[in-house]
Amino acid sequence: MSERQERRERRERRPVGEVCVLKIGGSVLTEKGTADKGTEKRARKSEIKRIAEEIALALSCHEQRGKGLVLVHGAGSYGHPQAKRYLASRDPRDALVTHESAKELNRMVVGSLVQAGLKAVPIHPLSGVVSKRGAKGRELKYKIKEQIKMALKMRIIPVLHGDIIFDEEQGFRILSGDQVVVYAAKEVAKEFGARAVKVGVGSDVDGVLSGGREGEGEVVRELTPADAERERKRKSIKGSGHLDVTGGMREKVRLLAKLADESKIPSLLFNAARERNVYKFLTDDETLLGTEIIK
Repeated sequence: MSERQERRERRERRPVGEVCVLKIGGSVLTEKGTADKGTEKRARKSEIKRIAEEIALALSCHEQRGKGLVLVHGAGSYGHPQAKRYLASRDPRDALVTHESAKELNRMVVGSLVQAGLKAVPIHPLSGVVSKRGAKGRELKYKIKEQIKMALKMRIIPVLHGDIIFDEEQGFRILSGDQVVVYAAKEVAKEFGARAVKVGVGSDVDGVLSGGREGEGEVVRELTPADAERERKRKSIKGSGHLDVTGGMREKVRLLAKLADESKIPSLLFNAARERNVYKFLTDDETLLGTEIIK
């Protein structure tokens, strides 16, 4: 099969993208943080502004008008250091500090979108997601479906984020932004069909890297669920090496591979820290480098 035929086949199986579910990693929006209090809550305000402007420009394009966007962001140094302290202390006060800190970053993201001329609304998982014991162990119960659907219907961008949520056994637990992405993609697919959903996860690396060390190696251009499971067992999936209490690149790949396998929804892991890459993702630019996770 020629390279041109392969590209055509990839295009045909890609989603039509009536609704984009886009996650921007906390490592893009914030400076790297540690568990030490002096290094937390350092926002990259210029990056937050740039990404908001790229989203606004992309959604203003003629080809993109009428398409919806669900935006999810990671917490970065506004969540991971604080969550690490909570995991060590199990003190509810540390859990609530984590939530308030994540809300601060969310306010910046929503504010930048509004300044860029977009309509955006925050949706905080703590207010609408709980963890309960179910038949298969702990299960997440989401009560934010209607908010997301109504926002999309009104052409408003719902902006969600990684957060602390209530857990009926432990009191609180961490909900990653990647888990929110998977949930949102499934709900959009129920409403519009799997091919209507376009999923992207932007971090500060170009995708899944094949190198033996964090942040090094060639970009793996395509992964199937079987590939992802094999690489997970070999522990060869690498990311950027930032503090991440939610599992990092390996957990991202696991969740997105499961999404592709069970719901037939593909996704793209790409570098949102590179200028115009968010714009490229939203406008279906085929020059965007990344790792596509497909069935």
